[in-house]
Amino acid sequence: MGMTFRAMSAALAATTAFAAFGAFNAAEAGGFAIREQSAQFQGSSFAGSAAGGGLSSMYWNPAALGQADWGLISESHFSGIFGQAENTVEMYGGAPAEAVTSNGQLLQGVPHDSGDIADAALVGSSYYAYRLSDRLVLGMSLNSGFGLTTKPNNFNYLGAELGQTTKLFTMNAAPTLAYKIAPGITIAAGVQVQYARAKLGFAVGAPTSPPGLGNAVYRDADDFAFGGTAGVLFEPMAGTSIGIGYRSQLSHELDGKFKSPTTGFATVGATADLDLPDIVTLSIRQAIAPNMRLLGTVEWSNWSRFKQLDLIEKSSGDSLLAHPMEADWSDGWFFALGGEYDYQPGWTLRAGVAYEISPVDGAEKRFTSIPDADRWWLSAGASVQLTHNMAIDLAYSHVFVENGDFLRETQAGNVVAGYSESQVDIISASLKMKFGGERPLEPLK
Repeated sequence: MGMTFRAMSAALAATTAFAAFGAFNAAEAGGFAIREQSAQFQGSSFAGSAAGGGLSSMYWNPAALGQADWGLISESHFSGIFGQAENTVEMYGGAPAEAVTSNGQLLQGVPHDSGDIADAALVGSSYYAYRLSDRLVLGMSLNSGFGLTTKPNNFNYLGAELGQTTKLFTMNAAPTLAYKIAPGITIAAGVQVQYARAKLGFAVGAPTSPPGLGNAVYRDADDFAFGGTAGVLFEPMAGTSIGIGYRSQLSHELDGKFKSPTTGFATVGATADLDLPDIVTLSIRQAIAPNMRLLGTVEWSNWSRFKQLDLIEKSSGDSLLAHPMEADWSDGWFFALGGEYDYQPGWTLRAGVAYEISPVDGAEKRFTSIPDADRWWLSAGASVQLTHNMAIDLAYSHVFVENGDFLRETQAGNVVAGYSESQVDIISASLKMKFGGERPLEPLK
């Protein structure tokens, strides 16, 4: 193959290690999904993401794997997410924030806003392909498809009872097979194996109750879940590809430990169900000139599966929360339009715009730790062929997130109302390599 087994193994190990960087501090898709799985497709605001044209397309449609050439092909993608998000409390317990009292005394020095709850984040993903025959291709993807970490700068602001520290990390491996059943038609299926780890912390009675009541923390909670992927890629004529891909729902039963004033600060075993959505992505990639292509994507996410968060004591089966954290989210939708232009040999430029309809469509559904709302994406990017067997992608996106109101009940029965505001900048890069095979890594078509 033109490369020693030891060198190939080292390359695989390195890109796998890079993929282990999960998503921290920001999830930049509807709910707490992570859309940043490809620097190439980020450059078009993910327009065309399920229609092939790059190996990372297999995240949205595993049948895109069928376009892989002979030899071992690998891609490693990295995204730096630089977000700002803040919650502002306007009403607490039926009173305006500036008039909240404790024991008959007006609260002084308690912030009404959270300060920034999001820090810089790093997301990594890796993809591999090896052609077994003219029709059959074996592949693997490593991704962090869901994740979140938020923590207010003002740790005991008026909204602290709704949430302080929230963390979710996932790592997903999806071995995949793609098979060309007829000229222009490729089908594929894969297995998802996902590990999840979570932490949740919130104030109990603070800051409006006498000090010392403390915080509740659910930690060291983890679980494995299993699902599948499937897809079809149609290439009816040269310059046209249409893809539809499916990622199945994943259900985690997180097993962890809970400690709070309600348990006398004793640590008890606790579980929490986390229901993640099915995702269906439909994309088109259409050549409109020898060096230009039009890209489009429509995506549906079944976030209506996410009903609530509750903590159940393992020994008794009873809820550890006075009020389960209701979600009742709706389904999410994503629409993207973009284009590619081959500026010169070895250089491809792209741009795109997208609009995302958040599954959080009401104040009573919005978590202060997940300040999700409808958003616009504006993106630009480029691919550069460095050598015959090496290429890179670069991309930049700015995400305009609409302000979202929240109206939630705390565990102490206090109703807290206010609004969340946020915006995000994303910078991504990838490294694509090919080892062996008869032909070099070809520029994108």
